[in-house]
Order: sequence, then C-alpha cells, then structure tokens
Amino acid sequence: MLTFLFSFSTLHLFGEGIKGKIVDSKTKEALPFVQILVKGTYIGVVTNVDGEFKLEIPSLPAELVVRYLGYNSMTYNVTSYKQDIQIVLEQENINLETVLVVPNKSYDKILLRKIIKNRKKNNPDNRRNVSFRDYSRTSVFLNNINKESISNSKIFKNQVDAMISISDSTVMMPFFLEENITDCYRHKKGEKDSLHVILSQNNAVMTEVKDQIKGVLNKRLTSDVNFYKSQIVVFQRGFPSPISKLSSLYYNTYLTDSISDGEYKQYKFKFFPKSKKNITFSGYFWVDSETWSLTEVHAELPNEANINFVNNFSVSVNYAKDAQGKWFYNQQKVKLDLSIFKKKDELDGKPLLVQKVNTYRVLDQRKQGVSTHLVATGRQDSILQSVRIYAPMDSMEQKAEVGINKLKNNVLLKNIDRFGAMTLNGYYNLNKIDIGPYFAFYSTNEIEGSKVTLPLRTSAKMFDNFTVGGYLGYGFKSKAFDYGANIGYQFRSPKRAIISSKYHYDYFDLTRNKFMEFIQENPYQKGGGNIISSYTSFEPNPYVMKNQHLDLAFEYEVSKSLGFMWRGSVNRNYSNLNVPFVSDGKSLPYFDTQSILFDTRFSFDQDYDELFFSRIYYGNEKPIIHVGMLLGHYNINNLDVPKSGYYAQLNISFKNRVNIGPTFLKTLIEFGGIIGDVPYPVLNMTKGSRDLGSARYHYNLLHHTSYISDIYLNTHLAYNTGGILFNKIPLIKNLNLREMFTFKAYYGKLTGNHNSVMEIPSFFTTSSNVPYMETSVGVTNIFKCLRVEYVYRINKDKSFDSFSDRSGIRCRIEVTF
Repeated sequence: MLTFLFSFSTLHLFGEGIKGKIVDSKTKEALPFVQILVKGTYIGVVTNVDGEFKLEIPSLPAELVVRYLGYNSMTYNVTSYKQDIQIVLEQENINLETVLVVPNKSYDKILLRKIIKNRKKNNPDNRRNVSFRDYSRTSVFLNNINKESISNSKIFKNQVDAMISISDSTVMMPFFLEENITDCYRHKKGEKDSLHVILSQNNAVMTEVKDQIKGVLNKRLTSDVNFYKSQIVVFQRGFPSPISKLSSLYYNTYLTDSISDGEYKQYKFKFFPKSKKNITFSGYFWVDSETWSLTEVHAELPNEANINFVNNFSVSVNYAKDAQGKWFYNQQKVKLDLSIFKKKDELDGKPLLVQKVNTYRVLDQRKQGVSTHLVATGRQDSILQSVRIYAPMDSMEQKAEVGINKLKNNVLLKNIDRFGAMTLNGYYNLNKIDIGPYFAFYSTNEIEGSKVTLPLRTSAKMFDNFTVGGYLGYGFKSKAFDYGANIGYQFRSPKRAIISSKYHYDYFDLTRNKFMEFIQENPYQKGGGNIISSYTSFEPNPYVMKNQHLDLAFEYEVSKSLGFMWRGSVNRNYSNLNVPFVSDGKSLPYFDTQSILFDTRFSFDQDYDELFFSRIYYGNEKPIIHVGMLLGHYNINNLDVPKSGYYAQLNISFKNRVNIGPTFLKTLIEFGGIIGDVPYPVLNMTKGSRDLGSARYHYNLLHHTSYISDIYLNTHLAYNTGGILFNKIPLIKNLNLREMFTFKAYYGKLTGNHNSVMEIPSFFTTSSNVPYMETSVGVTNIFKCLRVEYVYRINKDKSFDSFSDRSGIRCRIEVTF
C-alpha cells in the first residue's frame, strides 16, 4: 500500500530547488530554525541546525520572505536556481520592559506529577454515560506539481481544470476526500458502547483501491491520537506520550507560560525529545489547574526521527468543557506530508499531503434515538451542513470534490489504479474478469520444474456477491497440466457469511501446514509472500505430492472479535518416487481422506479491509487466537486387507504484536496434537527452506523435510529495536537503520504407532529429546526496503547437520514506516 501511494511521486511534474544558508550579520554564525516562505504560495521551509535550507521553487523569479524571532524580517529575490544564496539577518532592537523569570525546574516536576496522577480520571475515553457526535473529514492531495508541466502534458490535457492552484506556477492534484458522521453512546460501566453511522461518503481518483486507501489512512496514518495514553500508536509505531509515567525518559519538559481567568490558572508546558532520532514528539500542551486536564496539545514529529517516508507530521487537539464541567474532545487536526525520499528539508521530495480533522459535539442523552430516524428520512445532507459549521471545508477541499470526479476518467490514472489493486488484493482487473492471484503465476519444484499458471475469476463488476473461477498450470519438466476451480457466494446480510467450494488437481508441498491459512491470514491462495525466496532457491523442493481435492466451506462472522469457519473436504493423495507410500511392504499409488475442519477466530476488534471474497487485516496490540479442530477418516484400499481409521487434530495459534516504546515485539505460538494412528502425510511436519529468503512463518535453516510429529509446539519471536543503538552512532545514524533479532524453536514427539498404517520415510526425524532452535541478528530498513540477517542454529550437536544448516545469510523485502 505504501508503494502504491507513492507511485505518483515518480511523475516528473515538479519545480527545481535552491539551496542556501542564513547567518547573523554580526557574528556570522549560522541561524537554525529560520522560517522561509515563497511569497504568494504555501511553500516554505525552516533552516536546519547549521542554518542551511533547501527549498523547491515552482518558477523564477521568486521572492523569499524570511522571518526569525529577535531579528528583522526581510525579503530576498531569487533569479537563478544555480546562485549560491547566503542571507544575512540583522538583530532587532528591543526595549525590554519586563523580565521573564523561568521557574525552578522542581516546580515543573510538581505540576507534571499532578497531571500524570490525574491522567486516568481525565481521559475522555474513560468517560461513561456520555454521548457525542464525531464528524471526520480526510483529504489527500499530490502536492507541489508544476503547473506548466501539467498544462503541456498530453496525459492531463483534459483535466487541467481539475487541479487546484496554490500559486502562479504550482498546483495540487486532489486524490481522496472522505467525510463521516458517527454518533457514539458510551453507556454505564460494563455495558457495550453503541455506534450509529449517520453518514459515510468518500470519493477518490482511484476507484479500485478506494477502500484500501481509506483503511490505510484511518488505521495507519491519521488514527485518533489520545495523549492520555502512555503510548500513542501512529504508523504502527509506539510514540511515548509527553504526560506518561515514563515521559522523563524520552522528553525534557518545561513550564513556559500561564494565564488566569481570575479563579483558576492554565499552565503551558513545552516538551522536546531527548534524542531527535527516537520515535517521539516535540511541542506544547496547556492544562487546567482546577482538574489538571489537558485543554490543548500540539505535537510534531522531529524530522530527524528514525521513521520512513514522513517529511512532516503534526497533530493538534483542543478540548472543551461540557455541561458537567468536564473537559472533552473538541477538535483534532492531523497534517501529514509523505514522500519516498525523506530529506532534512521539509519540501525536498514530492510529497503527498494528507489532512484530517475530527470535530466532536456532546449530545443530549435524551436524544439518543434521533440519529437512526434522521438517516431513515434522508436528511443526511442537512446533518452534514450542520456539522460543517464547526469545521468548514477550506478552498482546497471544496475544489477537490469537483476535481476528483474529472480525474477519474484519466487513462494513466485508471491503469495505475488497476495495478495498485493487483498489488493489494492479488488480482488485475479486466472489467468483468480478474486475473490472479499473481503469486500463482510462476512456481518451481523438482517434479514439475518451472511451472506457469493462468488463474482467472469473475470480478465484482460482473456479480458483487458471487464469483466463479479457476486456473490452468503447465510444468515444463513433467510436461503435464494442473488445474483447479472455485465458486463462492456471499449472503446479503449485515454480518459476513460466505459459502464456497474449491476443486484442484495439483502438486503441493508435503510439509505444508494445513492451519497456516489461519496464521498467515493472507488473501493470496499460493506463494510465501517473499519474492527473494522465489528466485534464490539453491535446491528445488523434491518433496511435493499430487493432491486431488474437493471441499465445501462456510464462513460466518458473529462480530469483529469472533468468527467461525467450517470446511468439509475429500482428498486423494498420490505417491511418487520422492514421496513413497508403503504399507505392509507394498507400494501404494494413493490413499484417501475425508475430513471436517472447524476454526474459531478470536480477534478482539481487529480492523480490516473487506475485499472481494477476502480480507486484509490490520494488526493491533491485541492477540489473534485461532482454535482449530479437524475430524478425519482415512482409507487405504490397495492392500489385501484394506486399512481405514478415524483421527482428530487440535491446533491452537496465538499471534500478537506489542509496541514497547520505539521498539516492537512480534510473537507467534502454535501448538497441537493428533489423536489416532494415521498415514504419515497427515502428521504435523516442520517446514524449512533452501533459499536466501528470510522465512516469516517457517524455519530458515531446516531442510525441506526434517521433523514429523503428532504432538508439537512452535514458538517464533521477532524483536525490532527501531534503531535504538544505530541512532547513537555518528554517520550511521543518518542511514536510519534498525536492529532486529529473532528466535524460533520447535519441539515435537511421535507418540502413536503410525508405522502400522504407513511406513514413515527415513528422511524424517521422528524423535528428539531437545527442541530445535535457531536465532538471528540483523539489520532492517536498508534502503528503506531490505532486511538482511545472520541466522545461527543454537543446537551444536552434529546430529542436527543431517536436516539443517548451521548458519546462513537470509534476506527479505520489507517496507514499513
């Protein structure tokens, strides 16, 4: 999604930049944080700590307005992009009539302790028995586009008037606009809150990925910011609050001002990060001395912070007293500038401008039922106009409503839209047909060799709640075709309910985990998601098994926190030279299984984007738990005395991500067991890899086959420090590298008499008294997209060498903030 949002930045439509330095007229010392503005535009920048600046100017000549506290303001004419600019400022002569006395810092600490002590009580999110209306508006623009380039472009010749002029030579392209009105009723403690969506409307240049853009904006980039929390999660990173109990570890906070209304005072505090490389804010907040509640907060992300793509991020929140005399949210404004190449200077690059405003109004408790009635009687427009009074649309937002509709017809943007949809949901849309998922286009194994596949399905443009599709693959070594088909129907009900059926006749990895679809929760049907693995295999997987499969499945979602899935299936598994089936000394061509799989998903209000018959889930700091139960029956009919039997498998997985200050820890724990003696392909097998790709959900040093068990435990831990060490090393800190550590362990046992059903091949390890363990240390965020790690096997015993490597270098493509 990040790559897609930034794809427009590759359009060469922007002006050229100038560089310069600002110094004191007497001392010739550099002046930091001087404000520079291109006259007649919104384009501006501030100097860095060395007094230097770089500014993108749409056209020449231009006039710079330079302002700095304590110095005379001035203007400077720029006539050439190549001229070496040095601006000299003169100090302003000020007659001091008063003296500002900075209080003793111990007094600051006393007041700050009172704010922290009352934090929980004053947090508006903890208020009960309160009703309020939340009006939110989000807008996205492609910023600082050269007007002349647009006017002369054949691509946009019919949409020039859709652009928004911000100066004589610079325009913005409207990209996305959304408005939502929601009434929230927080009942008494122990009762579930009620939400009534009054209005939800959005418009985007990219219609195919509009919902995904909305999800990323609301869940990742502009989520509501609550400074009363100890940790504020933005960009999936944990920002410590300046009023948290541990704020002194991250911030220097000073009392700088106060005002009085005669009875009570309000105090102003300024806070600065102790290290600008850390994920922290800088800014100020006001508090009320009567309740020690926040009344206003303004916070910005330091440009030096170890975070990608963000040139500028600021959030302002103000609070108002309600009828009960308690401070509640009044308005929140978020502004965000994004670009692929983050520089020290604010406008160096080609940023996307994202703005979001939330306005809150406390409602009369006696009118809780009015919202639903207003929607039913079609008065959404009147409600929208009434809430816009408190947060009027600016001129850019007003023009965006018209401009977006015109840009939708642009051929280039339509193609980018289709490509963006493919990268997000796996399918390329050709009107009523989708091609994909694209991870299935190419694969390789020892039996089939290189294999190409053409997968198709009907799209939402043909039927919005029904799809039918299939695929045809060809292996160039086996010179044989594989194929499959699927059908799905989604019920038109408030809660998600889908019935589907799939058939395939194809090769699959012998060691694939039948419960991995619940752990990975990836909308793609095939592929490991690591493109490096696809092209760096130094030993094709010989342990693949042909499988003929037919299933019927039903999914039902009770709530965002609870869902069920049922799937009945029949399978015929075929043997080959690498995967032999032997029972009672006789080689078998195949065996059959019939099974019913039940899965229960606990996700604790996890957010997601609803796609066409799939979902993209957004992680939060609450665990995702899957409890799966498989009941099955096997048949081996190619024997003098046929064999059959029943079995059951329980599988439980726990997945979580926890932000710990600027660092975060990802955890995956999976365990389970099988009851009953079964053919060995039914048993649990650890999955390894023989390539340079770093595996997310399996083991990096294990070979294609290693352990086989009927009782098992997998533990995966991944810790990203956010650059906590690299941020302190000169020169290295400018690269924004981040340290990462992983630990993976497997322990399993084979307790049943499974050889009595089918002989377990010798290439499996059937017993071990100690768990297999591997760990890694590495560096991520290399060039903002690459992770490289050194993986080391903890087990020293040489017996492990037969099915695992001792160490190795692994890589993966990883793009994050």
